[in-house]
Amino acid sequence: MRNLLAAAAIALAACSSSTPAPPSQNAPIPQPDFEIHQVVGPAQLNYPEGDFDMKFRLDIGNRADVPITLSKVELVTVNPPGGAYSLYRRPYYLRHVIDPHQIAPIDIWVKASSVGQSRRTNEPVTIRGTLYFDSPSGSFRHVFVKELSQYGE
Repeated sequence: MRNLLAAAAIALAACSSSTPAPPSQNAPIPQPDFEIHQVVGPAQLNYPEGDFDMKFRLDIGNRADVPITLSKVELVTVNPPGGAYSLYRRPYYLRHVIDPHQIAPIDIWVKASSVGQSRRTNEPVTIRGTLYFDSPSGSFRHVFVKELSQYGE
């Protein structure tokens, strides 16, 4: 019993001494302008069934006075399964430098899955994404949620 109490006390002390990780948003520069467009999706691929690759274009406007580098993109669908497509949750690593006060179109191919042609094929798809940036002033991220029409923009 004494050993059990000692183990519990040690575990409790270990849990109480942990501190949360520092936030990754430490760059004192303005958030970039951002837009996402679905370039190649299920309609352009004849509504595939199963896994397929689709293409997005990220338009990123650097409003800062220093260059920023897009280092990672994470995209995930937040719709219920069975719609036009579902994105696989995985990181996409890049090293794309965006000069100060410039807009950069960046194409990215991502892995998706679809049930093929169905009644829900043309429903809008809601994407939640996180863009990770590096700059001379530090790193930061941009989080977004965007609904993408399946009828074209």
